[in-house]
Amino acid sequence: MRILVSGAAGFICGYLIEELLRANYEVIGLDNYAKYGPLKKSYDDHPRYKFIRGDAKNGRLLKDFLGECDHFVAAAAMIGGISYFHEFAYDLLAENERITAAAFDAANYAHSHHRLQKITIMSSSMVFENTT
Repeated sequence: MRILVSGAAGFICGYLIEELLRANYEVIGLDNYAKYGPLKKSYDDHPRYKFIRGDAKNGRLLKDFLGECDHFVAAAAMIGGISYFHEFAYDLLAENERITAAAFDAANYAHSHHRLQKITIMSSSMVFENTT
């Protein structure tokens, strides 16, 4: 089984990808490094891991790679911490809505035209937090 994980460079996905590889899945990680820049992960050279540097809002990119996958873990999000969220709440919400919309559009396409069978949505309170 092949799984695409968006937001692959994030904290939670680092642990998720390690577990998926340990369970013998093939994993494609997607991230644009917007938060921390390029990070070296322990599994970067793993034979069942492939990393794609790209934006999770790029529907064409998502469709291309989801066409090869059975499962999509949509975990990409723009986060900035509490102070950043309060200052730029509407910008972050709009960005995360675009990321989510691209994920659903690409997943629908890949399910209809390719082999995608499952999508898992991951989030935290920092992604779709209340603006008040």
